[in-house]
Amino acid sequence: MENPLDGIIPDFTIFGAEFTQLWQKLLGGVWGIAIVVVIVFLIMGFVKIAQNGETNPQAVAEGKKQVLWSGIGLGCLVALAVIVGAIIAIFA
Repeated sequence: MENPLDGIIPDFTIFGAEFTQLWQKLLGGVWGIAIVVVIVFLIMGFVKIAQNGETNPQAVAEGKKQVLWSGIGLGCLVALAVIVGAIIAIFA
């Protein structure tokens, strides 16, 4: 059986310029909010590490873990356009 989607390219222009502007604004807004949330978690992780110092090693370990995952998340969000572009280029 042949692939029925072979040669078809997604195109949002069929819905008009207003629709394209709307989904791009919404996506940009959600993306911006996600970056702010991850930055807040990153700051909270640094605060956990700073507050506990040498008194509570478990809390310091939790803070380090939070900083690590928040940093990875922030890096991925900042590079999201590049990541999506690379995936599309590889599989398209």
